[in-house]
Amino acid sequence: MKHRVIPFAKQINPGIDRNDPQAAVTAIELRFPATFSHKAWRVIRYMEGAMFLYAYKGKFIATDESLELTACGDGSEEKPFGAPRWTGSSLDELEGWLEQIADEYDKMAEVPGWEIEQPAERIVSKAPWREPSPNILVKLVRSNQFVGVKTYCRKHSSHGRFLINEAILRWLLEAEIGAVKYESDCGDYVKIVRQKDSLQLFFAWLNTYGDDIVKGFRQDITIPLLAVQLVLDVGEARKHLYIPPEPCAKIITCHAAGTIREIVKDKQKRRALSKGLRDCFRWADETVTLYPDGKDSFFFTTKSGCPKNGGLILHEGVRHGYPCLYYCVHT
Repeated sequence: MKHRVIPFAKQINPGIDRNDPQAAVTAIELRFPATFSHKAWRVIRYMEGAMFLYAYKGKFIATDESLELTACGDGSEEKPFGAPRWTGSSLDELEGWLEQIADEYDKMAEVPGWEIEQPAERIVSKAPWREPSPNILVKLVRSNQFVGVKTYCRKHSSHGRFLINEAILRWLLEAEIGAVKYESDCGDYVKIVRQKDSLQLFFAWLNTYGDDIVKGFRQDITIPLLAVQLVLDVGEARKHLYIPPEPCAKIITCHAAGTIREIVKDKQKRRALSKGLRDCFRWADETVTLYPDGKDSFFFTTKSGCPKNGGLILHEGVRHGYPCLYYCVHT
């Protein structure tokens, strides 16, 4: 498959089907594939916050901020018209549709906020350094009365197999949420926590050196309960790719609802606010509360008190030679 179908871990934008409201709950919001062409991604970034992708009733659907999944309504006040931007049967078709939009916008040359790419100069330089992928491949293998756990990642490469007594795993499968067990194997340690649909494993991989020196690293992974159950009951090896969630603060906006309602009326300000809320508060296990502070800006406080408070301020600037709006945090 050229493009992978990757749903969001948290389905926070439920789709709307006024023709079949009961079926709408089965719609799954998807990430736009990273394997789409550069031309297609120009459109995705341009419509950020105003275009969403769903899998629904065997189709792929790209819709706007109304989240309408099907065409409905007659344009009257009682039944306003609504429809998705695009509906198709494959992600390849979606990629082609996005590329057509990019070509049309380039030809028009007067689309507000659309940036026409200039021919790139031929510059010979070293490839930029990229942060290693944080994803961790986990392999589970049952052996006698134990389950071996082996991890592979870009940062730490592969590591030795950690044996966990299968009796402990069976106990955790039947235990209450929050139950904890500890296990050790050849100088390494793991803490296992029972969650609703998964087991969280916190590994401490250790190595001993001379002069009583111990060095190592911590590795946290989450494995679905179903994968563990299949290994225990069927006995076949299982692989699971753990993708760590991106750190993101919980943002409370109810106190600033009036200001936000005014901002969303302006497309450029709406896009700037969407990106600001996405990028400016990448703080794990934090809660941010927004309050109005001026026409289009906000004052915020945090639950942890670090920082105690600050501002989310709208700025005007120039990017690639074009005027732009953006939000940034001031503390």
